[in-house]
Amino acid sequence: MNRMKFTKALIAAMTIGALCLGIAACGGKKPEPTETETETSEITTTTTTTAPTTTLTEYSGPMQNNTEVNWKETQLEAPATYYVKVSKGEFLNVRNGPGTSYDIVAKLTRGQSITVVARANGIWYKTQDGYFISETYLSGKMPN
Repeated sequence: MNRMKFTKALIAAMTIGALCLGIAACGGKKPEPTETETETSEITTTTTTTAPTTTLTEYSGPMQNNTEVNWKETQLEAPATYYVKVSKGEFLNVRNGPGTSYDIVAKLTRGQSITVVARANGIWYKTQDGYFISETYLSGKMPN
């Protein structure tokens, strides 16, 4: 009977030793993923759009206008201030003569104020620095 206990104890010791060797041989590493395991990740893209802004500045002169005068002007009783009434995002051309055939020398944005001193060729106002703007795009009140 002693022999039987000894044999069982020896078998148990060998089994425990084999298990320890097996664990040591693995190095305690986590088993590799199998073919059925997958990793997923989610990517989110964010787009930010910034609207352009327009800064209104006071238009004032003087600028030099060296265009030869070949039109008739009528002086106003007093200089008058008007506001540009073009659509948002549009510009009003300032020209060196009273007509669309004259060169553009500047552009004004909606709501800018301008001082005019004379009229020329019916629908054109002369600015205090000698340039011209169509009265079609001017208003006595600041546009909304």
